[in-house]
Amino acid sequence: MPKAAAGSTPAVEMVIEPRVRAVGEGEVRRVLPFRRRRMVGPFIFADLMGPDDLPAGVGADVAAHPHLGMSTLTYLTEGSLLHRDSTGAVQRIDPGAVNWMTAGDGVCHTERTPPQDREQEGVLAGLQAWVALPRDAETDRPFFEHAAAADIPEQSLGGARVRVLAGSGWAMQSPVVGSSPLLEADIVLQDSTLRIPAEYSQRGLILLSGSVRVAGTVLPEAHMAVLQSGERVEVTGTGRLMLLAGEPVGQRFIWWNFVASDQELIDDAKRRWDEQQFPKVPGDHDTWMPQPQ
Repeated sequence: MPKAAAGSTPAVEMVIEPRVRAVGEGEVRRVLPFRRRRMVGPFIFADLMGPDDLPAGVGADVAAHPHLGMSTLTYLTEGSLLHRDSTGAVQRIDPGAVNWMTAGDGVCHTERTPPQDREQEGVLAGLQAWVALPRDAETDRPFFEHAAAADIPEQSLGGARVRVLAGSGWAMQSPVVGSSPLLEADIVLQDSTLRIPAEYSQRGLILLSGSVRVAGTVLPEAHMAVLQSGERVEVTGTGRLMLLAGEPVGQRFIWWNFVASDQELIDDAKRRWDEQQFPKVPGDHDTWMPQPQ
């Protein structure tokens, strides 16, 4: 349950403890959705991947599965994945790059360790966030975007390194604009202090590693600090955080991998997936995930 850490201040609404969940053949630490905080801006899902040690000959494998009414934003800090989806996209994801796949009225994809990377031991770590689409875009055609690490804007601000992965912040604009006003950023502190932009009404900070205080609140690793709207907040210490921020898009229903403003859209997607009427992943749809019962 949410808890206020020692030294908490009114600027921190709550601190969310992650829950371990199975995904594919592995596990993630999930911070969103949470029963008392379903979304932060348009962000409706946030899963921390790893760090997972992968022995030689072993890789991550997430078989074909569907999405509806949202975008996935995949960002790795270690390791690599090969993304394939039903739009025909085939894209290797390396640390620092941004993968943005918009499901719209239905998409299917797989995520696997690239074959050549399986030949030696490695580590996989990162964050996958889901972004709920605005109501008028929920049933649009799916599409795929990728931004290489070299194309992501980055600045040093008072001893902190900030990369704007999606949306805009700190006067930087990512090539991945997003479907509504939002910001996802990778922040590295080195015995430094950084002020978090206050222009977004909802903001959450996830600590990947290190020792950091958020407005005086000690933030445990893999936890999310949800910030009060409009508060000027500073983070201090040494560590790495992810910022998720944005404007609400309205209430959403969520079931398995489906997100929608109307329960009927989800019920229809469940039927279509059972009957395998979703578009298929070219060259990688021999195995697919059944719906949870």
